Amino acid sequence: MSRENSALIALEELKNLEAQRVQDVADEQQRVEDEARRKREEEERIRREEEERVRREEEERLRLEQEERERKEREERIRVAEAEARSRAEQEARLKEEQMRLDAQVKMAERKKTPYWLYATAGVLAIGLGVGAYFLWQNMQEKDRIAQEKKAREAELEKEKVARAAAEKEAAELKAKQEELDKKAKELEEKLGKAETEAERQALLAEQAKLEEEQAALKKKRKGKGGGGGGGGSSTKKKPVTKKRKDALQLGGGNGNPLDL
Repeated sequence: MSRENSALIALEELKNLEAQRVQDVADEQQRVEDEARRKREEEERIRREEEERVRREEEERLRLEQEERERKEREERIRVAEAEARSRAEQEARLKEEQMRLDAQVKMAERKKTPYWLYATAGVLAIGLGVGAYFLWQNMQEKDRIAQEKKAREAELEKEKVARAAAEKEAAELKAKQEELDKKAKELEEKLGKAETEAERQALLAEQAKLEEEQAALKKKRKGKGGGGGGGGSSTKKKPVTKKRKDALQLGGGNGNPLDL
């Protein structure tokens, strides 16, 4: 009877040892899984922070570029306005001076009963003044049109740049997701090799099937995005800016001054 009790006690101890071993294996596996999960979470956090840093730097760069373009455009508008104002003032001064000279000649002609060609000259001068003002206005309109076309081209280029940056960011995210899924697949393969029970193996196989579906969907998405190659880069041909040339009205000597008689 004592021998049977000893055998039962030994069997009970073996069962306890086996249970302890199974528990130790489960605890170790849980520890490994927790460690892998924490590592993945840390890598994901670092990746998100890096993406956020790159995004902020890109936004700051675009903001500075936009401010620089606006500053140059303001300076160019001021320079053009000042040049036009100087040209207009000089032309008005010349016209006024010429008008005063003609008025004096007309008065002298009236006193001396000179021919009436001076009146005709005054009329031609008035016409020249109107024509000169017209060409000056048309020149200003042409400059405004060129400036608007330039601004439209820059806006189009900026839009393409933003779209290209968004496509590159999305491609990078898809690539990172693909790497994460590949890493999970490798971990599942290792777990399957170490599985001890059929239930554990079936659970791992189900998780693996789900992971393969995610990989297939992601692969299809990356293929639809051009294989993660960065998307943008469509070239936009710039239309040459054509500038109309106006022949200056020449009266008298032909030196380009419409007031030269």
